[in-house]
Amino acid sequence: MSRILTVARWELRRTKSSFSLKTRFLSFIILILIGMSSFFAAQSGLHINDNIYRIAVTDPSLARVLESDDKFEVHVAGDSNAKSLFENEGFDILINGAQISYHDTDKSLSALDAIDKAIKGYDEARLLSYNDLNNTFPVWITIKNIAREQAFHTPSINTLPQIEKSHVKSTASPEAQKQGIEKIPEKPSGNTPSIKEITEIKKVSLISGQSLATPSHFDPPVPFKSVVLSFIFIFPIYFIAQFFSSSIMDERIKRKGELLLVSPVNAYQIVLGKLLPYLLGSMALVAIMTLNLGGSPWIILIMLPVSLMFLSTSFLGAIIARSFKELSFVLIFLSVFLSGYIFFPAMFANIHAISIISPITLVVRLLENEVVSVSDYLFSTTPLYLLSILIFVFGIFIYREEDLFTQKSIKEKLLDSIQEFIKRVPFPLFSLSIALLPLVFSIQLMLIVLMFNFPIRIGIFFFIIVAAFIEELIKSGGIYTVFSRKMADVTTANALKFAVLSGLGFFAGEKLLLLVVVASIAGSAFGSVMGIGLLVFPLLLHVTSTISSSLAIRYLGHREYLACVVIASMVHAAYNLYLVRGVVFG
Repeated sequence: MSRILTVARWELRRTKSSFSLKTRFLSFIILILIGMSSFFAAQSGLHINDNIYRIAVTDPSLARVLESDDKFEVHVAGDSNAKSLFENEGFDILINGAQISYHDTDKSLSALDAIDKAIKGYDEARLLSYNDLNNTFPVWITIKNIAREQAFHTPSINTLPQIEKSHVKSTASPEAQKQGIEKIPEKPSGNTPSIKEITEIKKVSLISGQSLATPSHFDPPVPFKSVVLSFIFIFPIYFIAQFFSSSIMDERIKRKGELLLVSPVNAYQIVLGKLLPYLLGSMALVAIMTLNLGGSPWIILIMLPVSLMFLSTSFLGAIIARSFKELSFVLIFLSVFLSGYIFFPAMFANIHAISIISPITLVVRLLENEVVSVSDYLFSTTPLYLLSILIFVFGIFIYREEDLFTQKSIKEKLLDSIQEFIKRVPFPLFSLSIALLPLVFSIQLMLIVLMFNFPIRIGIFFFIIVAAFIEELIKSGGIYTVFSRKMADVTTANALKFAVLSGLGFFAGEKLLLLVVVASIAGSAFGSVMGIGLLVFPLLLHVTSTISSSLAIRYLGHREYLACVVIASMVHAAYNLYLVRGVVFG
């Protein structure tokens, strides 16, 4: 432990001296500005929907009501001028007394629904301003959102009912009718809905089965403010991870790391010592922001695996990249992938249970004063903890002179790390499949995030294909390394033996990980594909598919490795399609 702390102190002094006072000052200012921007955006919103609807009205009192909603640009005019604005100036809605005119367009129909919501919101705010709330609201209703069944459909959106357009007879000219404009006659007919009817009787809304997909129409609403606030916690981690990777890359380029390698300090002590200042620094910033925002202290514990994940990927990127330019591409790819993994599900924190995949969803819940259970924490964070440890372990294997200070390709360095694992661990291929499982499940969870927005049949089909390919790639990776690096004779007997060990290891590790990590989606079709539906998932599948790739490597050669994985994936995908045939094929 003392050696780790010594390396940590050395890394802290080195990082401090590597950047000028001006650079550190500017970095600090940028960090503060982005944090403030995120905070103010969360408090006031981004105003992306301001003045998107243009409304012409003849009643000034109604104009004051509509102006309370920033979505409307309201113009008060006389009867003839208001009608001219509606017909000739591109206004979406005309409200002339108790009569409403609208265009037969999606935007005009959406504006009509927005008016409905705005007037209801105004009335509710007016009633809430009264002192005697018990008489203002004689009936109190408590709403409790209940998690829906795991059907993995797209989030439900409000669909408004229909009113017959025959209720409003059009007197518009043929030219105006071609433009889709409805014009209300001068004298209101008995069937023309009034504003009161529109705001109080939902069934006479002028919308005809329109599905509205703006954030304000989600029920429950998208937690925009909390998601933006959660970015405040993520940005320092982004920032510090860049310093970490730059420090390691600078040591490699300038060959300063050789001094550490010849010292009496192990590779894992060097890596942990270099990691410690950055990890503590990122968590200290998270703690400070949590305190300032009045958030729950549990946010710090939730952000720990996220910080480890970004730091581990930055470490691996700095180890395998051959230059700062290549490092930039690697880090951009990994950062985009991780950002999608942690932020996209959080946008549906109140809508779909699949959002629990992301730890940021837990942060959003805590910021909204909701309860986070231990099982939720384990489900969201265990894959990140395991994957971070896995990346650090394989990175430490190649934290040596022949990989740090040579121009080997990324592929060769990854194979070096697998080769070192095989050399050091008992029952290597069996253990390798277990060790790489966190990588498989993290990728598959990210696939779920992407696929659940598609129609269920399409999403499941593509998920099966890609998930099968990822699993077979991981299971056969050790076999490919053994044969390509000539660590064993390329024989049929060895191919069969290695395939059985790898398939058995994957099966055993999969069952243990599924019981802890993926239990929350066990009832879904995606869960069935990942092997949850049957706890006794056929061992024969993993062994048979791995044998397919192993024998293909044996007879086609390791240079045709991609084709070998495709063959095994076809076997694997065929079984999974059969498993969920009722969902995919109806």
